[in-house]
Amino acid sequence: MAKTDDLIDSLARGLQPVRPHALLRLLTKALLPGVLLSGAFILFLHGLRPDIISAMSLPAFWVKSFYPLALAINGICAVLIVSRPGGLPKSAGLASIGIYMLLAMLGLWQLHASPAMDYPNLIFGVSYWFCPLIIVASAAPVFAANIWFLRRCAPTRYRLAGFTAGMMAGAIGAWTYSWACIENGLPFVALWYSLGIVLCGLIGMALGPRLLRW
Repeated sequence: MAKTDDLIDSLARGLQPVRPHALLRLLTKALLPGVLLSGAFILFLHGLRPDIISAMSLPAFWVKSFYPLALAINGICAVLIVSRPGGLPKSAGLASIGIYMLLAMLGLWQLHASPAMDYPNLIFGVSYWFCPLIIVASAAPVFAANIWFLRRCAPTRYRLAGFTAGMMAGAIGAWTYSWACIENGLPFVALWYSLGIVLCGLIGMALGPRLLRW
């Protein structure tokens, strides 16, 4: 019994309490370069939309930007939850659904207020076929940052952690792309932005067990 006590004492000797919000600080450290690389990808390989100044006077432009930003902030909370053993971000999942439903209602309202001849442009625009792919590409550095963070934590639900990391990265990638995207249709955002974000989540779910297993 004495030997067991001595072993416990030796293992506990020198331990320091974890600083408050240590995980949040570590995630911030990981995300900063990821977000910068995502923004650089959009800025230098795609470029800002040419009418950015006039577009910023349109409510649809800000809704298009705030939608992925809200998902990204919610995703940060979810990633912090799944970084712990057994973490299950139920509230964050419900919040994401609520954010999407709000955008979908605004999209339906925009369709209702527009003539039928504008529907194809509001739904498909001219970039529907590559918009999700750009979001996946711009999310890649953020996803790498999330994996770096999670590998320094203790996730146990690997597929869920990978999915959450991918969804959050996709939301940030969609946010950076929103400053370059020329589309103003909210139905377009609800369909094609969301598809890009979900694709990032599915990629993360597929890679999670391989990248995060201890």
